[in-house]
Amino acid sequence: MLLSSKNFFGDVEVKNIAKDIKDNNFKKVYLIYGEEKYLVSETKKNLLKALVNPGDNLNYSVFSGNGINEDEIVGICETMPFLAEHRVVLIQDSGWFKKSLDRIPNYVDNIPDSTILIFVESLVDKRNKLYKRVKENGYVCECAIQNRSTLSTWVLQKLKKDDKKITKQNMDYLLDNLGSDMNSISCELEKLINYLGDRNVVEKEDIDAVCHSEITGKIFEMVDAIGYKNQEKAMQMYYDLIATREAPMKILYMLTRQFNILYQIKELDNQRMSLSEIANRTKLQSFIVKKSLGQCENFSLGTLKRAVSNCTSLEEAIKTGNINDKMAVELIIIKYSQRS
Repeated sequence: MLLSSKNFFGDVEVKNIAKDIKDNNFKKVYLIYGEEKYLVSETKKNLLKALVNPGDNLNYSVFSGNGINEDEIVGICETMPFLAEHRVVLIQDSGWFKKSLDRIPNYVDNIPDSTILIFVESLVDKRNKLYKRVKENGYVCECAIQNRSTLSTWVLQKLKKDDKKITKQNMDYLLDNLGSDMNSISCELEKLINYLGDRNVVEKEDIDAVCHSEITGKIFEMVDAIGYKNQEKAMQMYYDLIATREAPMKILYMLTRQFNILYQIKELDNQRMSLSEIANRTKLQSFIVKKSLGQCENFSLGTLKRAVSNCTSLEEAIKTGNINDKMAVELIIIKYSQRS
């Protein structure tokens, strides 16, 4: 069944800024930060679009990085706007929400009504004095990693803009493949929409053909390490992927996919098919088949079949809550990288 689109606003914090924009009723000071960089960027862009007229350099000032002078900021904030409703001051990655300041925290209490001060930060300490003053006098927008339901709504909205649709099953498949990073998903959706052309329903084959995150190459290297029984390297690569916010479920899905590709290629190679014949049967590019044939040498056909089966069983166990997702991937890596 095809999914129907709903409006996407993101977290409550993002919705509240969207409401300020819609009502044309703005706070004197905003702080935008959080793990989901896509939402941070989009929220900043939408807020500035509503507040700053195109090409207005007289009433819009931008400061970035360390070493921003507090007195200079206060001076600009105190300057009346010229032929505009507001003076807008944007401060990015100042580091001010992680340290003690002399003047700005107290000044936030007294920002003139003619000025709107916007902070966009990577690092924030909620115990910080400036954070507390911004929260008391304006609005703090924390852009958190979005849950599966919210991401699904967002993807549907982006597809709907180009008159594209998707089933729930293929939506789950897409998000399992791409994870939760909205920047990554946005880039892959753009490629997918272009690939569809005049067709308006996304199929599983379309996702397989187009949507590849940079995790693909890393998974290939991980399977290489598993095949060479280099357990330490394989585990370290897994932890590196986790550190970059890749979801364990996505990593498991990609491992399953790679083991399945190797199983198909090895089975056809055992039938003495040529490289081009294998590429044609598997619908893989020749260079991928060539690389995979080398990787196949480290696995028996039976081992690859068991690996696919074990991965699939663990995916189901994760979905039913019978095992932790991070542990499930560790079990697969340990099992197939052990020396006999």
